[in-house]
Amino acid sequence: MSITAPTRTHLTALSLVMGAIACSPDTTTAPGASTVDSPKLAIATSSVLTVQLRGLPPNPVLPPNPIYGYGHLQLRLGASLGDSCLPPNPITPQPGFTLVAVCGKIFNEGGALYRGGGIYQSTFLGDSFTLVAAFNGAIPNVPCRRYDIGGTVEVSDAVALDMIANPTTYRVGMDGEVAGAPTTIGGLLDGSAWGPVGSRPETDPFFAVKVCNVAVTP
Repeated sequence: MSITAPTRTHLTALSLVMGAIACSPDTTTAPGASTVDSPKLAIATSSVLTVQLRGLPPNPVLPPNPIYGYGHLQLRLGASLGDSCLPPNPITPQPGFTLVAVCGKIFNEGGALYRGGGIYQSTFLGDSFTLVAAFNGAIPNVPCRRYDIGGTVEVSDAVALDMIANPTTYRVGMDGEVAGAPTTIGGLLDGSAWGPVGSRPETDPFFAVKVCNVAVTP
């Protein structure tokens, strides 16, 4: 049996078929089929980080050294209009930045006055933290039994992706004072918790007697 060499017509037809396959949206060589080229796409797959707020140094040692505050926060990266933490007039991030919705509560059994805080990143050596995004906005001027925290901040797209990839290198800190002495509560973005909480359950009516709102803004 002899095999006939392909004619020019056959080669042209084959070339057209191969070109159609390469341009098909189902082909594995279609651009962007398996790569993430935008922080927004990556954030959409892992957008919520939970932070447990516990005592961090410095904390004043005052008899009987009560638990001044503890609580929890939820950070939503790539926040949208549907997020309940957003203020009535949501912020439009500038190019290259990602919105982070901040929502949570501090339960305060002692007399601490909490005045805000922020998101911090550990330094190269891991022995200290630098500020990434400050929690500005309306801050209560009197101690409250419960602080309801809500609003948004901005971080760069690169930091937003790194927060998801390396949550143990970031933490939230909430700053306050007791009788003029500084006190801080906070936690890592990986959701880990340490230190004690108060003796009252979070549902105790004690915490509903005096509630203050902390409006977080960039």
